[in-house]
Amino acid sequence: MAKPKVFVDSSVIIASLLSATGGSAYILNSYHENCEFQTNEHGLAEIQRVLKDKFADQPDLQNQLFLLLGTARIVILLNPTKRERNICAKYISEIDAPILASAIKHSDYLLTLDNEFLGKSVAEIARKNSLTILKPKDFIEQFET
Repeated sequence: MAKPKVFVDSSVIIASLLSATGGSAYILNSYHENCEFQTNEHGLAEIQRVLKDKFADQPDLQNQLFLLLGTARIVILLNPTKRERNICAKYISEIDAPILASAIKHSDYLLTLDNEFLGKSVAEIARKNSLTILKPKDFIEQFET
């Protein structure tokens, strides 16, 4: 059976860097054998920008990021096309459209801590494209029951 493909939003990766005992870190450290984790170039750039802008006093987080990408085996996908981004921008903010577009195209699940992804219109397009959007806590509950 194929491993489920799980797109990991930048919010989840940043949370895992900031708290080694939280749900986000637990998922990335415990499920990498059973899931294929993914993010895209846009998400990676967003993570790096946030680390630089908000956590400049913790330069070790950049090193931890690259260690996490390797140990959790997170695949970095190419960014979606402009057309794909524009379609998703009808349902979510322009800044999050590349995340939604990549997840719809490549993934079974989208893990996020961003409530914008949990809105009704986003949930509708996700469902139509067989994408399940979950917060880390809900993902853990679903996979451990």
